[in-house]
Amino acid sequence: MKKGTKKFLGFAIPATVLGIVARKKYVDIRYGVKGPKPIITFTESTDAKLDEIHLTAHRGLSSIVPENTIEAFKEAAKHNYYALECDVHCTTDNKWVIIHDYMLQSMAKEKGDVKKMSYETLSKVKFTNGANIEDYPDATVCLVEDFIEICKEANIRPMIEVKDKRVEKVADLLEIIRKYDIEKDVILISFHAPVLREFRNLSPNMELWYLMHTITDEKLQECIENGNGVAFEAKRGKPEMIQKIHDNNLTAACWTVDTKEMLNNMIANGVKYITTNAILPE
Repeated sequence: MKKGTKKFLGFAIPATVLGIVARKKYVDIRYGVKGPKPIITFTESTDAKLDEIHLTAHRGLSSIVPENTIEAFKEAAKHNYYALECDVHCTTDNKWVIIHDYMLQSMAKEKGDVKKMSYETLSKVKFTNGANIEDYPDATVCLVEDFIEICKEANIRPMIEVKDKRVEKVADLLEIIRKYDIEKDVILISFHAPVLREFRNLSPNMELWYLMHTITDEKLQECIENGNGVAFEAKRGKPEMIQKIHDNNLTAACWTVDTKEMLNNMIANGVKYITTNAILPE
């Protein structure tokens, strides 16, 4: 073996090991046990006024109820949240279902890509994962219509994250939004810029937020051109980049804030739209 080859392999092997470790961590996060988390209250965590900060319940009250379920949304609706958030994918029978990951095994023992399954099949699957799942034996996939009805009844803004990348499905979801007359109330969010562009094309005035782990100049430009707000991962939000959002008169939103320290850090940086798993707006 040549000396240069040995040197290359010396770097390649550790990189491979790191890749395996990173993949395992990702799988553990996505498909590992989702247990309950401690709840804290807004008023006990900050001196800021609640009417100046808009709290969104991430996947419902997911710290104590299985995420993205009817039960989680109903529990969150009991509190004074500004918005409830959910994640949606489109099934083979053109139903928009609520589940975070496209792989069913993130919440159940069964496996499969929800986009390649029918709602009829999915509705029979019982969730086996989520906070305090043992208390919710009937928890299963629900429809976006169920979520919207809960939001309307509680007079809370619906926040819908479109996980499905298929631009051709946008019109179908917009039809549901219009059917329930929430086009002016809904906040539509996505990591997928083409999806947001299509929504903007079909609905010029809908509130759209571009999700991003890290704020970049390129993504900010996309927001400026498409009329999007910016929703970034709080732990990666650098003050100078958050200031750029404000300087461009864009909505600054962040996720996911579950601690007193992170809450006050985001408020100090002028972020008023905060998504949380664990902070109650009381």
